[in-house]
Amino acid sequence: MTELPEHVPMDRLGVLIAAYEYEIGTCFRCSLRRVQVTRLGEIASNEGETPLYAYRECVQELLTMHERSMERMNTRPRIVQLPRTPRGVGAN
Repeated sequence: MTELPEHVPMDRLGVLIAAYEYEIGTCFRCSLRRVQVTRLGEIASNEGETPLYAYRECVQELLTMHERSMERMNTRPRIVQLPRTPRGVGAN
């Protein structure tokens, strides 16, 4: 796990956010550049897959949305860290 330079609350959501591995990059959601991002998933098409990286605050918003959705369905959210594939590995 990469250390975060900013204070991260140690409540349940803060612990989830801190569990992700971070690197410097661009957020797919808010387009901030040269910030700490983590890989959330990918978009798949016939041409291949495009990884999605998100800024810590955007991750927090997405996790909060997910938890609220699960509460409405009376289901506990299942958060999973995706396996890391360094950028450029496997690229043609």
